[in-house]
Order: sequence, then structure tokens, then C-alpha cells
Amino acid sequence: MKLKDLAQVCEANLEGDGEIDIVDVGRVDASQRNQVCFIAHKKYLPLLEKSKPGAIIAAPGVALPQGANVLRVADADLAFSKAVKALRGEPLRPTPGIADNVVVGPNFDMGDNSSVGPFTVIGVDVKLGKNVIIYPHCYIGDGVTIGDDTIVFPRVTIMERCIIGKRCTIQPGAVIGADGFGYHFVAGKFVHAPQRGHVHIHDDVDIGANTTIDRARFDVTEIKAGSKIDNLVQVAHNVNIGQNCVIAGQAGLSGSVVLKDYVRLGGNVGVGDHITIGMGAQVAAKTGVMQDVAPGMKMAGLPADEGRKFMKREAAVRRLPDLMVEFRELKAKVERLAAGRNFEPVDDEEEDMPEAEPGTVTRFIRNRPAPMDDDK
Repeated sequence: MKLKDLAQVCEANLEGDGEIDIVDVGRVDASQRNQVCFIAHKKYLPLLEKSKPGAIIAAPGVALPQGANVLRVADADLAFSKAVKALRGEPLRPTPGIADNVVVGPNFDMGDNSSVGPFTVIGVDVKLGKNVIIYPHCYIGDGVTIGDDTIVFPRVTIMERCIIGKRCTIQPGAVIGADGFGYHFVAGKFVHAPQRGHVHIHDDVDIGANTTIDRARFDVTEIKAGSKIDNLVQVAHNVNIGQNCVIAGQAGLSGSVVLKDYVRLGGNVGVGDHITIGMGAQVAAKTGVMQDVAPGMKMAGLPADEGRKFMKREAAVRRLPDLMVEFRELKAKVERLAAGRNFEPVDDEEEDMPEAEPGTVTRFIRNRPAPMDDDK
């Protein structure tokens, strides 16, 4: 592809020779003359010394070597993704239709151009929309509905009556609709509480590999449009995740948690049951959320606290070893003063202090009012 054509794909302004051929993308530190790389931040500029890219995607204002071919665009990261797609093409799609060795239950309805891979089991009353891809070794339970253009990768399990929207991506090993973790303690033992709800995943939701989303106890576990969930995330029963939320890997949401729209959870965040996190709130990695979080808050720590308070407290804790040394020194000085030895008078430029007689301790009290008769 000519660089001038790639500039149009990336919606970028071209600086340099638009006639050179670009055939692939490359790393900043290892690109060749027929490759394009991107610079997201000026701190990566030294890496260019190790490579000779044919072109560089960069934001306005980033100073690049003289003579470099540059595609200038505000969001260099997004532009690079467009370049990847243009130069490496779309992923290969399986051939439409039902492969051999698929078990299909009664009343199966499959839309145009959809495909089901081998060794997949399809239950009763399952409905697939148009352009759906079910890769091999999946289980699709009774009454499941999957919307148009959704991709279900290998070894995914979708249990009965779950609803998957349009343009969703479910990565390998995800389990959707398993029983929630609920028990009654009866006569000295735990008895499983029936889980008869379902899961509803709305349009444009991505589910990471080996993530689990439990069915509700009697209502619905819901993930609304545009939300993105990373690998190895636990979503418990009755959880409600709003639109365009982002949840990083190994986070865990307990039962009946509510995330309002645009919430962001870092990796390994834990959220206690029946907690609500307000719209636009951000929770740092490894934070334990044990109380409701107000909209727009930035939280960190265990238990969770307002982000700036946590950072100040953490900075103070890291100074403790030095502070303990200072404390011991001050304590030793106080003890020597109390014992009446090794006293050094305070130097005060504003007043002359009499010299202490040898072997005595003198104490000066400044700015003290003259004693009253009662004090004598």
C-alpha cells in the first residue's frame, strides 16, 4: 500500500514521500523501510535509534528525526489500529453452515451466513442471528439467543435461556449462565439456593477468556451495551453492569453489585456484595471496595479510599523506616536532657543567654510574662 493511501485510511496528514510502499506494521525499535510504526509519547523517541521505519504515526507536536515520513494525527494509537487492519486484513471467517460432528437440538434457527464449528452442542430452541460464528467445542444451552455478527470462540459455554446481543465477542473458555454462588445454612450444613434467573448481555459487549458470568437467582444478571470485560473476571449473580464500563483482568464482582455507566475497574479489584459504584467512577488495581462509591470518584486501597488520600497515606507509610530512626534519635536526646547531661543551649541571635556554670543544667524560658504575686 502506498503511504499516501495509508494516510487516508488513518485519516492523518502526510508529511514526506507518499509514494513509498508500506506492507506491514512494526515495533518502534525494530521497524524496517517497508513498515510503519507509531509513537504514542515522546518518551519512546529514543527507540527510533534502533530502527529504520518507512513511516511513523505520531501526534502533532511530537518532534521526529529530520527527513522522516510522518502521518500526523491526534490519536496515534487509534490510527495505528486502523493501519494494522488495513495492512493485515480481517480475520479469516469459517465457511458458513453447520460443520460435521455438531449435535443440534430441535427448533434450531440459524441466520444467513452464520457458522457452527465441529464438536459443538446446540440445545433446544436456540436462535442465532445473521453472520454469527460459533467456533468448535462450544456448548449453547436450551433457549439461548445470539444476535447478529457475534463471535463465540472455542470452548465457550452459554447455559440455558441466556441472551447475547449483536456484535459481541466472547473469548475462549468463557462461561455464561452458570449457577450463582448461593447457599442456605440449614441444620448444620449448606444447602444450595436454586438459581433460576438468566444472563442478558447487550450489544457490542466483549467478554474475555475464562471469564465467568453467573445467572441471576431469579431475575437477570445484566451487562449493558458497549461494556468491555477482560480475561479471568468473576461476575456474580444479579450483577448489573452499565453501558461502556471497562473491567480489567482478575476483578471480582460479588452478588447484586451495580456498576453505573462508564465505570472503570483496574485489575484484581474486589467489590463486596450489594454495592453500587456511581457513574464514571474509577477504581485502581487491587482495590477492595466495601462501601458504595459516589459518581466520578477515584478510589484506591484496601479498604477503598479516595485516591489522593490513599496516595498520601501510602507515601507516609513508606517513610516510616526513616521516621523511626529520627524518632529514636529524638527520644535519646530527650532522655539525656531529662537526666541533666549533654545539654547544649539553644542558639538565639535575638538575645544573649548566660553561660551555664560547669556541671549544671540551665533552662531558658523566653517571652514569659513577669510572675504575679500569687506565683511567687
